[in-house]
Amino acid sequence: MATIANKKSRQRRRELTDGQFALMIGLPVILLLVVIVAYPLVYSAWMAFHRIMFFGGYRAKFVGFKNFATVLSDPEFWWCTWVTIRFTLESVILTMLLGLGIGLLLNRPSRFGSLWRTLVFLPWCVSLYGAGLMFAYLARGQTGLPTAILADLGMQNVPDFMTTRSIVEVLAIGSSWTMAPLVGFFVLANLKTIPKRLYDLAAIDQLTPLETFWNVTLPPLRFTLFVFTSISIVLSMKLFDLIFVLSDGGPGDASSTLTYQLYKVSFKNLNLGYGAAMSFFLLFFIIGSTMALYLVWGRREKAL
Repeated sequence: MATIANKKSRQRRRELTDGQFALMIGLPVILLLVVIVAYPLVYSAWMAFHRIMFFGGYRAKFVGFKNFATVLSDPEFWWCTWVTIRFTLESVILTMLLGLGIGLLLNRPSRFGSLWRTLVFLPWCVSLYGAGLMFAYLARGQTGLPTAILADLGMQNVPDFMTTRSIVEVLAIGSSWTMAPLVGFFVLANLKTIPKRLYDLAAIDQLTPLETFWNVTLPPLRFTLFVFTSISIVLSMKLFDLIFVLSDGGPGDASSTLTYQLYKVSFKNLNLGYGAAMSFFLLFFIIGSTMALYLVWGRREKAL
């Protein structure tokens, strides 16, 4: 009996706990992320404290916090920060509203439900490069869709949305057009988990459609909306492809976000130290925005 007990004890000791099993499964991914993320991050930090020179041979001169001070005193940096904030707010709000609307519409019974879901999901499959070309074509005065509509109505007006006043809105619409279908499908999946009896009870209580949405539909969706709001903020603040193709930061610097400015400073002007320092301010803005959203919204959802 003692031998059997000792054998079972040794078997239990050989069994992995949940934490040990999770670490064993996740350790290769963690090591890969360390190699992929940590090395560029450390190298960027090193460049941020140096002035990188290419003419006359590659040289790196230590300048301390001079690059960071130059960024903070640069009016162009603050202008790009304002453009980034404006674009992010408009893009995130449009994405979440469109995604919520798509989810609610697709959740309604329809004879061609599968076809509609396929068509609605297609924009998310389009590359940002393709979306940029399409929206640049649609928004430009000579080739734009509003111009064609007005011409068919016999009007000679040429509305051009590729101007300093409206280019950020065009970018926000293009960004939300590509991202909203994904949000809509996750909202739809969440809607399918809401028990039908809750809507029956709402009908018995004679709630209006707005009251039913606010009290029955919206509460289960709040965590999904929080997650995708966070994702949309991050993706919008670091978006580059769409901006590069659609507006190239223009007209002038009207659509020059921080990511586009980083590209211009680092790869066009070859001012790598200054660009690396600016990238850490962008990283700070991204982390700060998501943390603020979590403190305002996420903690409350977690408590629920």
